[in-house]
Amino acid sequence: MLEDSKFVFWLTVFHNIMPHVDVLYNQLQKTRTDAALIRKQVNVFQQSLEKERKRMDTVTKDISASYETSRKRKRENIHINRTVAAREICDVITNQVKERFYFISHYSAVSLLKAPKFKQYEKKFPTQILDQATDVYSMLQKDRLKTELGVIYRRSDFRNMTGAISLLQFIIENNLQTTFSETYKLLLIIVTIPMTTDEAESCFSTLKRVKTFLRSTMSEDRLSALAMLSIEKRMINGIPKFNENVIDLFALKKDRRVDLIYDSCT
Repeated sequence: MLEDSKFVFWLTVFHNIMPHVDVLYNQLQKTRTDAALIRKQVNVFQQSLEKERKRMDTVTKDISASYETSRKRKRENIHINRTVAAREICDVITNQVKERFYFISHYSAVSLLKAPKFKQYEKKFPTQILDQATDVYSMLQKDRLKTELGVIYRRSDFRNMTGAISLLQFIIENNLQTTFSETYKLLLIIVTIPMTTDEAESCFSTLKRVKTFLRSTMSEDRLSALAMLSIEKRMINGIPKFNENVIDLFALKKDRRVDLIYDSCT
């Protein structure tokens, strides 16, 4: 295969392109990121790919020089066709990246509700991040949200939150949906839309169990029930007398060799 100039050419092209793809991929896999950083990383990737695109003519010449062809015109046609095709590939990758990361401003909203930054935000309010978030989500009332966030940043009890989900639960459990109406609205958005944040890490174990559950073929009801108990354990823990009710239901089942219902003597 190494004697085939076409194979060697495309091998060289992707050998030059893929390291840039790998770098961007690894950067975006970081659990802690924000819109500004993502935009910067994507711009660097596009600039690097543009440099590779401009080098395609040189790459084609180098490969062509190593493989002699019988006719000069044929060699020139191959050179032109391969250069054009390679540049088209670079254009396709660039356009796909632009389309994929066109809408990344919604990541800014997550930064507003990261508890470790509340103390910092108390001293200097993140006005720019708030502007970005309200521009993206026009249904939010900017002034009211700013007031609510100011209160959250100053209160110590909010600084113990581990993420957007725990903050949302805290607001619901304390009936603060009206008091922090805009924050509540923003939290519902954050926990609903897909994001690349450390918030996903806190739910990873449950997500892993769900994927395992869906991937496995569970013909036995017992296994399905156990998987459901594991996935929904937080909800189950909130059900009053759940264990007692399960025991009573089990005892009332028919076809038991042992009578599990105790009748008191009167």
